[in-house]
Formats: sequence, C-alpha cells, structure tokens
Amino acid sequence: MVTFYIVRHGETLLNSLGRAQGWSDSPLTDNGKMAAKDLGLEIKGTIFHAAYASDTLRAVQTAEMILSISGNSDIKVQKDMRLREWCLGSMDAEHNTTFIKVVSDWLGVSAFAELNKRLPDVAAAIYEHDSTGMAEPFTAIASRLKGVLEDIAQNESYNENGSILVVTHAFAIKTLLYLFAPEQLCAVEKVKNVAILRLIYDEGKFHF
Repeated sequence: MVTFYIVRHGETLLNSLGRAQGWSDSPLTDNGKMAAKDLGLEIKGTIFHAAYASDTLRAVQTAEMILSISGNSDIKVQKDMRLREWCLGSMDAEHNTTFIKVVSDWLGVSAFAELNKRLPDVAAAIYEHDSTGMAEPFTAIASRLKGVLEDIAQNESYNENGSILVVTHAFAIKTLLYLFAPEQLCAVEKVKNVAILRLIYDEGKFHF
C-alpha cells in the first residue's frame, strides 16, 4: 500500500493578482511560503519515502519547504511535467473573473460550482476555443495524471506502507477527484493553496 499526500502549491504572484494559472508560472509569495511551512509543521513526523512535483517553480518551491520543515530534508524532489496544471492555452494568465465568465458562457452555466460537475466539458471548451494550439483535451489530461501516479506507485511499491509527497495544481487535483472519487468533487468548489488530500493506492486501485 502507498499513501500519496496530494498537495496544491502555495500562493503565487499570479494567484495574488487574481489571474488564472495553467502552464504559466510565477514564484511563491511570502504568504505562499509561510503556508507551505505551516503545512510542513502540521504533518511533521510523517516519514516520506519520496517526493514528486510538477516541473513548475511554484510546485517545486512548495515541496522543498514542506520537506524541510516536516523533517524530510534528505528527500530530493523529483520533477515530472505530467503533474502540471491544465494548459489553459490562450486563457492562461487571464483574470479569474474573466476566465470563469467566458468558460461559463461557453457551457451555458450560471454558477461556478456547476463547472465541477462538468469537468470534461470545461476542458473541452478550453481546448476548442484555444488559439495557441497548446491546450489539452480532458482525455489527455486524465491520462497523464493517472499515468504518473501509477508509475510512482509502481516505483515506490517496495516501500510497504510508504508515504509519497506529491505537489501539483488545483485543476489537476480536481481531475484526480473526478477519476477516483467523483462523488466528492461536487463538494469541493475550490481547491485552496496548500490544500492536502490523501490518496491510497492498494492492490492496483486508487481511492481517497
């Protein structure tokens, strides 16, 4: 059995400016750094056997701070681009209010919470309206996220009852909920910075 500690990165400069952040990157703010350290204190005593993060600065910074404060400074963060956030294409770094309104208008919904119920449709709308050619269809996003966790679980399975830190992003975490615990997704309107979820991998299956 492997326990994944799935964490969203700390607050970034673009987060603080109220902008949507996909593959665009920015450093942690002071608040983001402090929150990562606070989470490290909260889970101090947990022994991590490995740590993974997307290859973005914000995810790596968050992971390194959590490891340092939680007593796992000997663990090196392994970067994997499959843990990246959704690519938002031409909507990347757009103001959150504009991003939500535009996507809601595309899908004909009036409440942000409704978007969680239609996660594949949200990705499809971003993909179809993207002018950069970089946005991904939902099947590709789900495949890379499920694939990276399966690979990590296989690589780390020799550590019986091992604990793995994984730092990723808000829509990526929502995708994992959609894949492994869809009944919980509607209850999670927003994945906050440094939110933490525990995902269990046991006998070839994932469950929250």
